[in-house]
Amino acid sequence: MILIIPIPEGLTPAAWRYFALFIAVIAALVLEPLPGSVVGLLGVSAAAMLGLVDARPAESIRWALTGFSDGVVWLIFVATMFALGYEKTGLGKRVALLMVSFLGKTTLGLGYASTFSDLALAPFMPSNTARSAGTIYPVISNIPPLYKSEPGPTAGKMGSFLMYVTFVMQCVTSSMFLTGLAPNLLALSLIATAYNIHISWNQWLMGFLPIGILLMLVLPWVVYKIYPPSITSSSEVAKWAKVELKKLGALSLREISMLALALLALGLWIFFRDQFNATTVALVVFSPDVGAESR
Repeated sequence: MILIIPIPEGLTPAAWRYFALFIAVIAALVLEPLPGSVVGLLGVSAAAMLGLVDARPAESIRWALTGFSDGVVWLIFVATMFALGYEKTGLGKRVALLMVSFLGKTTLGLGYASTFSDLALAPFMPSNTARSAGTIYPVISNIPPLYKSEPGPTAGKMGSFLMYVTFVMQCVTSSMFLTGLAPNLLALSLIATAYNIHISWNQWLMGFLPIGILLMLVLPWVVYKIYPPSITSSSEVAKWAKVELKKLGALSLREISMLALALLALGLWIFFRDQFNATTVALVVFSPDVGAESR
């Protein structure tokens, strides 16, 4: 439809066709006739094949492949794979259960358990959906039914507070770490390109840490006061978490490997930021993780 509209003054035919292709890609991403990654790849391929960016074939394919050589793109990819590692090894679930077993004797303590679980996972999971919905929620969602707090009239007993504080705090953890949310990395890439300002992983953390610590300590209590649960004691939850931990058994070799690699990445990002690029660290740490997964 866009192609039949007269080309606006000041635009070249190639620019107008590129705009039409861009709109088509956006529409496909919304309607999802194919997975989003496939739609994006098809769009880039079509732009290169039609020479919409550069009529010269060599320059056109160079443009198409530029994004795949971008360090930020690879950092996002590797960090996303880390998120899958937490899920597949069961380490993320174990972290959440440990927090609940230590802090879960009160409903407010459960809010802090959810908060600190998210905090422990955030540096390595650039998707708040993967953290909250994929790792934290499956643990937290089992707690309210123990006290007959279900969606609906009984939600206010405990469930609503837990869900709300989990949602609020993942916004904080997503902002605290450069790798806590993929848009952080993309925004930083745009800033570096436009203004030649480069911020390291450690600089990002140190800049947000003062307000971040305050928010981590205060917000669960604030939510507790604004939206108070009717059940304030949850002694059975800590017992339930300990039972679930016993079912998981001792730390598996895969969990230990995942934990060691995560700590290695964190240490290199913080203490060796001048010696190693963040993406290089992620790739180096990711490689043995892939090898372990393939065995």
